[in-house]
Amino acid sequence: MTSYCLRCVLQADRCLCAEVERVPTRTRFVILRHALEESRRSNSARIAALALPNCEIREHGEEDSGRTKLPAGPGTWLLYPGGAAPDPGAAIPRRLIVLDGSWRQARRMLIRLPELHRLPRLSLPPPANAAPRLRQSPSPEGMATLEAIAHAVEFLEGAAVALPLHKLWSQFVARSLRGPRRALRKR
Repeated sequence: MTSYCLRCVLQADRCLCAEVERVPTRTRFVILRHALEESRRSNSARIAALALPNCEIREHGEEDSGRTKLPAGPGTWLLYPGGAAPDPGAAIPRRLIVLDGSWRQARRMLIRLPELHRLPRLSLPPPANAAPRLRQSPSPEGMATLEAIAHAVEFLEGAAVALPLHKLWSQFVARSLRGPRRALRKR
């Protein structure tokens, strides 16, 4: 019988907990995770929350989409592809909402939560490297949650602050793909 780490939820022999370095950030991250993602072992939001003291995960389910409470106020932005790049002199976000789910689930959350439409968007360029992926993205700028957060921290707070998150993402992918290779699915 396979045993799993209760904290990172990976198989015990792939556990990342000893590798998680705490990364304090000025930016607060609020991950809005689709309820079906909570039990997925490939969910990187859980790993992001372990590394970021200034991060919280809020669950969002199809049934309660009208009751999901999102933080609001000045300085709250949405980390999501497809928006205009921020102006060089523009204020930077103090809080980023990150949608976590399959590409389809994230798109549906964006559509069903009108308060997200009013937020300025932080859109990041596609990753420069062709690193292995856990899920195939339908668009070049699509990234996994931890990967997108690492790039956002790099953009907002510098490469040195983001480096432990980039390393953690690489380790997460490597350990998740260890063993028999499974086919990547588009979702």
